[in-house]
Amino acid sequence: MPRLVTVTYGLGVALAAFTGVLAAPIYRVSPAMGSDIIIVVFAVVVIGGMGSIAGSIITGFALGLIEGLTKVYYPQAANTVVFALMALVLLVRPAGLFGKAP
Repeated sequence: MPRLVTVTYGLGVALAAFTGVLAAPIYRVSPAMGSDIIIVVFAVVVIGGMGSIAGSIITGFALGLIEGLTKVYYPQAANTVVFALMALVLLVRPAGLFGKAP
């Protein structure tokens, strides 16, 4: 079993390195690369529920749609709407939409 974990981790590292090589000619490479996306990904995982893969996938699609529509109709609030929605979900269901209550 530990061998499978090592292989999976190695495959993930290889894919990340390959993606970096492909992105380097297109985007400016820096250590802070992708930090704007990490914040939205954190919101997706929290809203979907920690440990719920299906919840993260469904929430990712929904937040992408909501953020995209917000950028079309009210661009100034595009980043704020994600965190307002996260705060609202955490007030109603602290474990997330698809998470299990402790």
